Amino acid sequence: MGAQGRVRARAVVLLVALVAAACGGSASGGTSSPAHVNLVLDWVPNPDHVGIYSAIDRGDFTHRGLDVTARPPSGVSDPITLVAAGRADIGISYEPELFFAQEHHAPVAAVATVVPTALASIIAAGTSGIRTPADLHGKTIGVDGTQSTAAFVGEVLSSAGLTTDDVHLVDVKFNQVPALLGDKVDAVAGVFQNIEGVLFSMRGLHPVVFPYDRYGVPAYDELVVVANTDRLRDDTGYRATVRRFVAGLRAGTDWARAHPAGAIAVMRRHSADDYRNVLSQSVPATLRLLGTERPPEAAWARFGDWMYRSGLLDEQPDAAALIARP
Repeated sequence: MGAQGRVRARAVVLLVALVAAACGGSASGGTSSPAHVNLVLDWVPNPDHVGIYSAIDRGDFTHRGLDVTARPPSGVSDPITLVAAGRADIGISYEPELFFAQEHHAPVAAVATVVPTALASIIAAGTSGIRTPADLHGKTIGVDGTQSTAAFVGEVLSSAGLTTDDVHLVDVKFNQVPALLGDKVDAVAGVFQNIEGVLFSMRGLHPVVFPYDRYGVPAYDELVVVANTDRLRDDTGYRATVRRFVAGLRAGTDWARAHPAGAIAVMRRHSADDYRNVLSQSVPATLRLLGTERPPEAAWARFGDWMYRSGLLDEQPDAAALIARP
């Protein structure tokens, strides 16, 4: 499955209504230290999570009175829906999904970045003759069929004076990797530069990478820490837990960036099997892109406006309401 396939437009929040009556999470004002924190990841453990697992292994959460249990989602909607319903304390999700969640009035907001830059990209094989987005003219691009990817691809093409009529779009579902490796397409969209891009390089494709946010799409945060806004407002214990989580994540991320060999070792202990063969190169490629920061409101406003103008949102979003300070 291509990495951008983890983002599936509005479907990510449709389960909110189904779990609205769920019980509260474990981190609350009445618990004693260490507070147990249920963390739902965006995907199975992979190099994007190196800061989280470094913090777990090194005790950066424990030292702050937190017992963090990270688990992969059972479905792509889990980080948003479970945090919104109070069935998980904290989630890792994508900036676009916060905007989709807002249209469904889900009580969630981003409290920090995990990857404060776009990872999703169009990646072409080096043998295809593609060196710039303009070279995509007349080429075949494998896409995952989602509305989000279609909008991203359309914007990258527009930045080069092209439209989707100038290329051949083929829906390969979430099989972008075998499609490009098998020469069925000239390029694929919705894959991550630090993971699939590294894999393609290791397989000798000499990939040419076009990150979305460098070619027309406004800058956005690929991965963010998500918290429940109702609990942030009403539960002082929860607010403190979220603050300590962000501090622990920052410490783990800083350590990983300063110790790449140690970071690789961390992910060898935790990574899902699908990623183990690329860790030696994908972890260092990821470390350069990590950062635990407050999401930038102005940039979120620009990206939300782009989503609205691109037809991904039905209403003009309120970016400021999607960013919270615990």
